Amino acid sequence: MSNQTVAVLFGGRSVEHEVSVISGHQVMDALDQAGFPILPIYITKQGDWYAGEGLHNLDLYREQTFHAAGLKNVYRVSLSPDRSVRQLVVHPGVGGGLLGTKSPKLWADVFLPVLHGTHGEDGSMQGLFELADVPYVGSGMLASALGMDKVRQKRVLQQAGIPVLDCLEVTRAEWAADRDAFLEQAEARFHYPVMVKPVCLGSSVGVSRCADRPALTEAIDLALELDGRALVEEALVDFIEINCSVMGPPERASACEQPMGYEAVLSFDDKYKHGGKKLGKASGAGSGAGSGAARSPAQSAGMAGLRRQIPAPIGDALTAQVQEMAVAAFRAIDASGVVRVDFLYQAAKKRLLLNEINTTPGSLSFYLWEEEGLRFDQLVKKLVEIALERHEEKRVTLYSFAANLLTR
Repeated sequence: MSNQTVAVLFGGRSVEHEVSVISGHQVMDALDQAGFPILPIYITKQGDWYAGEGLHNLDLYREQTFHAAGLKNVYRVSLSPDRSVRQLVVHPGVGGGLLGTKSPKLWADVFLPVLHGTHGEDGSMQGLFELADVPYVGSGMLASALGMDKVRQKRVLQQAGIPVLDCLEVTRAEWAADRDAFLEQAEARFHYPVMVKPVCLGSSVGVSRCADRPALTEAIDLALELDGRALVEEALVDFIEINCSVMGPPERASACEQPMGYEAVLSFDDKYKHGGKKLGKASGAGSGAGSGAARSPAQSAGMAGLRRQIPAPIGDALTAQVQEMAVAAFRAIDASGVVRVDFLYQAAKKRLLLNEINTTPGSLSFYLWEEEGLRFDQLVKKLVEIALERHEEKRVTLYSFAANLLTR
């Protein structure tokens, strides 16, 4: 059992809010099984922060509006970027934090963001952690931003010699100014069908497969409602998807998986509504760290419930190629913690392409590590250790020196 408290942040101001709530409870269940004290931090769709043990309960999030009033030991809080403030700032008015009363000291040794999408997975939250000088799980600002930005990610991977699909990017301003010009440019570069994606979203939100110009126009309109930029790329045919996770440093690749039973593209519903179990109450549940610990409803939902073959039936040579390319991608974006790297493979052409990298929490990939003999509770323990080691290593970095520029 560890005495290090882990703050788990979930929810967030993102269209992937509900996905984050599911993932957050998966992680809290696993940390509980690993013996870590947990400080849940829920961020509402409006961006309000709440902290307290009572937030580890999925029933609280079933309604469209979150109600903090009446919750015991739940407080409205914020994290100060001032590194000398070693506690969450408790706001007055919620959970007994009234003016004139003594506020509890809420703090954690490690922060674990399980915030999918914008304002959490894209480097913004990681920047706050850096300013506050706290250990945190997952990739840093740059790798997180690259993990979210599909266009910039492709450019970095191409520079590293990793094959990816070509794409064409359009901004809201460019689309509003001359949509016909962009449509002609896209049709000149790609044959139908094509894929349209928001540049900086995940969970297949806003992703469309288009067979003609009217569908392409509608798909770009949708993508640009959700993000300021959209991309168009080739839609492959006769391919399989292969996914592999990487953890580190030091880097280590997991088993590979092949999602099964879905055509063309995995939708949001494919990923998060085919788990076989509905969301249930996970109010601090945990039965110890033993290998026989039952998986909670939260752990059974989401990507873990997708139909897949593990290990993927692709042969040793292709497995090794996927794992080698996944590690190379991890290093190319300077990732940390755990990522899932998604590949597309056309057997007839022997063509392997990296589709995208999912940094924490885009995927914690615990089901892939279970195949390697690493239980989910052991995985989160390892991720906490990596976070602490990285934070300790940064202590040797100099952030100031005597320049004497202001002396006369």
